[in-house]
Amino acid sequence: MTNTHALLPKLTVNRSFIEELMNASPPCFALGYVEDRGTITGFIAMRPDETIPSHSTQQGFNFGHSVMGSEEKPCLHFAFNFYGHMTYSGLVQPCNIIAQSVIETMLETKDYFFFAINPDQSVTAFRSQLEDANLSGLKTNMEKFKDINYTEKEYETLVDRFSKNPDPKGKAMKWVCRDRGFSNIPSF
Repeated sequence: MTNTHALLPKLTVNRSFIEELMNASPPCFALGYVEDRGTITGFIAMRPDETIPSHSTQQGFNFGHSVMGSEEKPCLHFAFNFYGHMTYSGLVQPCNIIAQSVIETMLETKDYFFFAINPDQSVTAFRSQLEDANLSGLKTNMEKFKDINYTEKEYETLVDRFSKNPDPKGKAMKWVCRDRGFSNIPSF
């Protein structure tokens, strides 16, 4: 009898992007690009400040998004609910060219990766396809953000206010690697 193991795909991500993510203080998250078998798609990676128990990651997670802030200055909110553990949330500045490009790639491909990198360096990876309900909502929200312009101070003020009272309840994460230009695109 032989042991046969399914070969997992080799994923390629820009090294300096990952180094910056790994050097950031948790809890944090980032948006970037990953190459899988010649195709580039978007990813969301998070680094919680405590290990997500395997019984929670084995159940998957619920990914959601909403619009927060004022009507004049809306902000994109991502939430990751790990069943039986915790909800993590983060705010994305809507006028950020990296966020717009990565999310647009996710919408075009209807595909994205999600990585949860625990403090012990273990990684849980999920690959998910965006369903039509999520796609239409995210597309509609992204259209609202095309002409929004935030100053860094306005964004940081909103993040600070959100971090003091996250909704949904849970942990607020800092968005990192957001000013790296397009250096997070894998180079082949």
